[in-house]
Amino acid sequence: MTVEEVMDEVRRDQMFYEDSGGGVTFSGGEPFRQHKFLMGLLEAGRNKGLHTAVDTCGFVSKEKLIEALPLVDLFLYDIKMMDDAKHVRYTGVSNSLIIENLRLLDDAGAHIWLRIPIIPEVNDSPTDVEAIVKLAAQLKSVQQINLLPYHSIGAHKSRNLGKRQETFVFRETEPAKMREVALRFQVLGVPVRVGG
Repeated sequence: MTVEEVMDEVRRDQMFYEDSGGGVTFSGGEPFRQHKFLMGLLEAGRNKGLHTAVDTCGFVSKEKLIEALPLVDLFLYDIKMMDDAKHVRYTGVSNSLIIENLRLLDDAGAHIWLRIPIIPEVNDSPTDVEAIVKLAAQLKSVQQINLLPYHSIGAHKSRNLGKRQETFVFRETEPAKMREVALRFQVLGVPVRVGG
């Protein structure tokens, strides 16, 4: 699709955005993987007066992030874990650039919602949770924290699509664990929501 074709689809719902105060969210995968296309969409959204949000894992060059910054009203920013070795093990990449980019956005005064998946036996230990709370406490631009319980629906979808079995198999996050983690984040004084 072209930028114009996507924006035609977006504009069809513009009356709902105006009533709700919503706008358009670019997600993926990772939207910055299609940087030029994303920039075209963000510029078109800005020109139409739409609120723009980008859902990102933050694994993107600083230059691309800085270029997008003036066109993004809200960053939905994933933080999976602070332990770099564990991050590499479970995601395949270091978290150093991700954390640096989060700090860059924070220093620039960007509006940020942290999105943290809570995965049993991966990042739900008190030590793992405290490390993310400590990072969040250092940030001044975080407006909301979303704690996302792990669910296994993606594995079922992958099998139905004929994709390979995932390397890791996890249990679903129990509601009691989500309440426990949410309580720990509430000390930060920003809204904490469980779920999307």
